[in-house]
Amino acid sequence: MTRRHLPIAVSLLACLTLPACSTDKEPPAPAGAPSASGAGQVQPFKDDTDVPLTRQLSRGELTQAIPDAEDVVPGYYPGSLHKRMPGEPDDCAPLDAPAPAGWQRAGSGDYQGSTESRGIDLDVCQFDNAAHAKAAYDQWPDGDETAPVEAGRVGEESVFLAHSGSSGTVHGYSRSGSVIARVRVEDAGADPTDAHDVLAATIKRLQQVQAGRRATATATEIAESEQAQH
Repeated sequence: MTRRHLPIAVSLLACLTLPACSTDKEPPAPAGAPSASGAGQVQPFKDDTDVPLTRQLSRGELTQAIPDAEDVVPGYYPGSLHKRMPGEPDDCAPLDAPAPAGWQRAGSGDYQGSTESRGIDLDVCQFDNAAHAKAAYDQWPDGDETAPVEAGRVGEESVFLAHSGSSGTVHGYSRSGSVIARVRVEDAGADPTDAHDVLAATIKRLQQVQAGRRATATATEIAESEQAQH
C-alpha cells in the first residue's frame, strides 16, 4: 500500500467500527409499538364480536355507540330515534328491582318506525367489572309467558325470548365483558332476526369505540356479513 492510500484505509477502518457509519437498518420496533410513520396511531380494530368490552367508556362514547335510527332495521329513518343519556340505574335492573351492583352508566334508544307501527327499545349498561355485569345480565331475562327462540350468538352470551301472547314481541339480551344490552322489538311475530341484528350492531359499535374508532356498524351490515358467511 502506498503512503498516499494510507489515510483512506484508516478512514474506512474507522467507519467499520463506528455506529454512525453503519448502513444497517434500524432494528424493528417492539410488537405493539407505534410505527415511526404514525406514532400514536390507533391499532387496527379486530372485527370480531367475541372481543370483550372491558374499557370504561365515557358518556359521549356510549352515546355514539347507540345506533341511530337509520342504523337499525329498514323502515326507521332519522328523527324517529330518541336517545336518552345518561340513563338511570333502574334502566339496568329487572322490573321493580333495586339498582344492580357495580352499575356505572347507561344509555337507551327508543325507535319508532316511520313506515311500520312497531317500536324498538334498546338499553345499554356498563358496569365496573365483568362479574357485576354477569350478575345483572342473569337477572334480566323474563321467562313469564315467553319461550326461547334460536338466533345467532351475540357477544359472549345472549338469549332471545318471544312473547307467547298476541303481541309477537321479541326480547333479546346480550353481554360482552362489563357491558350488557337488551332490546325489545314489537310486532316481530316471534322472529328474533331484528332483535339479533340490533344487538349485534350495538355490540360491534361499542367495540369500535373501545378500539378508538368511530361507531359505524349497522344492522344491515351485520345481516349482510352473516349471509356471506353461510
